[in-house]
Amino acid sequence: MKKEHNGSQRVFGRVRRDIPLENDAMFAEVMRRKDLCIGLLETIFEGRRIRDIVYEDGLSPEAQKYMAFNPGNKSIRLDVYFEDGDTVYDIEIQKADKGNLPRRTRMYSSMMDANMLDKGLEYEQLKDSYVIFICMFDPFHKGLTKYTFRSICEEDKDLPLGDGRCIMFLNTKGSVGELGENMDAFFEYLNGGVESIGTGKDSGNEFVEKLDECVLDINGDEDWRQGYMKYELNLIEKYKEGKAEGITEGRAEGISIGRAEGVSIGEANATSRMVKSFKEQGVPVDVIAKAANLSVEEVNRIQ
Repeated sequence: MKKEHNGSQRVFGRVRRDIPLENDAMFAEVMRRKDLCIGLLETIFEGRRIRDIVYEDGLSPEAQKYMAFNPGNKSIRLDVYFEDGDTVYDIEIQKADKGNLPRRTRMYSSMMDANMLDKGLEYEQLKDSYVIFICMFDPFHKGLTKYTFRSICEEDKDLPLGDGRCIMFLNTKGSVGELGENMDAFFEYLNGGVESIGTGKDSGNEFVEKLDECVLDINGDEDWRQGYMKYELNLIEKYKEGKAEGITEGRAEGISIGRAEGVSIGEANATSRMVKSFKEQGVPVDVIAKAANLSVEEVNRIQ
């Protein structure tokens, strides 16, 4: 039977809102568990075995288990050592479609190359690199569960550039393409959002059960949660500052179109910008709604 979970728990007489795996901060923290990160990569690259992974920032996931939340640790960059060769990866989770993912992958790929060159590698020693976006939407509207891009010659499609770079988008809402058992279960867990928390044992999938145990553990770590809540409060303060700036802009515009209408436009523009920014950063919809003084439905309509 599926365990019911309403997204919050009562702790010491107060209600605690739980943070799901789809939240980018939670995802990054879970991926610092070496066994789970390896499990995800072996799920994505079915049939390949990983010998070891080394995190780019040098932090030992075991030693730092659930340190206080650090907003700088929301990207996972690591060296991955497959049994058949070494590769570098950048893994990101993306909830909202901002329309800029292709350009962002270009930046992330360049950053990984620059980092390897800074370590003294020559061009011919550059490792193969992957930028992987796990998207909670279809980034190209083709229905595929996975979109993989490599550099090839336009005049001869059988001629690869051989630069060792790969860009991959995983679409949790996709329906076209074969999924392995673990990937299917992983997508289902992600898409369930906060309602998935606590259902791992009922999933029938060992990998998802381990993910869920980790999500529950992190949600129960007060030091991490306090750091995350401070981060959310800082975002809300930035929202208020942005709204004030938008109102000022609206007043200026109101000189020509009528002051009241101008202020209204400024407020609407500022609210829309900040809601989009919060969504991109994985801030829960209920938090955004409270900060922006909107309903959850209104927040969901802003794309």
